[in-house]
Amino acid sequence: MNSLQHGIQEVQGSTHDAQRYVNALGPRGVIGVMTPGPNVNVENEMMDMRPAGVINAVDRYYVPNQRIAQDEDWSIIMRNVTAHLDDSVRRLKEALIDHLVLGMSSQSYMGGERGSFALQAHLEQLSGVPVTMGAQSAEQAFRLCGARRIALLTPYYPVIEQNAVSYFSARGFEVVHVEGLKCKSIIHVASQTYQELAEATLRCHAARPDAILQLGTNLAYAKVANDAEKWLRLPVFASGPVIYWSALRKMGIRDQVPGFGSLMEFH
Repeated sequence: MNSLQHGIQEVQGSTHDAQRYVNALGPRGVIGVMTPGPNVNVENEMMDMRPAGVINAVDRYYVPNQRIAQDEDWSIIMRNVTAHLDDSVRRLKEALIDHLVLGMSSQSYMGGERGSFALQAHLEQLSGVPVTMGAQSAEQAFRLCGARRIALLTPYYPVIEQNAVSYFSARGFEVVHVEGLKCKSIIHVASQTYQELAEATLRCHAARPDAILQLGTNLAYAKVANDAEKWLRLPVFASGPVIYWSALRKMGIRDQVPGFGSLMEFH
């Protein structure tokens, strides 16, 4: 923790009123969305998917826009996430959220199956509300479409990808291909173009998976996935829409939103 990062400090006399009221703009529910500071995609994407009567309360927790050239750089990013995630939950709790979303897929895979479910349990205990994360949401999507052989498209280095492969292998899936883009920073992740991501999707498809999953919520992949399902005639899932879809369905909200892939439009 550097001199600019001190966590939450309350002034004397602060209280925490837990009396709930129906939110005038969000009578159907308030979703707390945690996202890293340099992630410029997930906040806007989840706002675009938001059904009428639902509010997204967004907290941007501190993570440096780390220069990435090796596995250790991603490890530093993940240690920063761990250091600041709990404070993000505490800030969102003050909005009396109904559901919590971890809008960063990589953290949901760290430690494989055991680490992922331990993190979900921790966040649920701390927040006091149900929590939706990338790993479990993707698994839900794969089971819905009957996929067993899967391909992963990521902006990461192997240190993150190995955790994702471990998670899916433990859950009974076969990862037949990992397409890692090795982006140079978190902001560089958000600069990947439609054409670059479409070409990476075709490289995943060459491994003949039952379904393709993109990891890394700062990749602008929602439109690519929506279109690729039509080109390739198989499920292609973008991590942000998969997470948000799962959260809505857990909340009993069944609205169908076109333009973000088959899950949001038909399931």
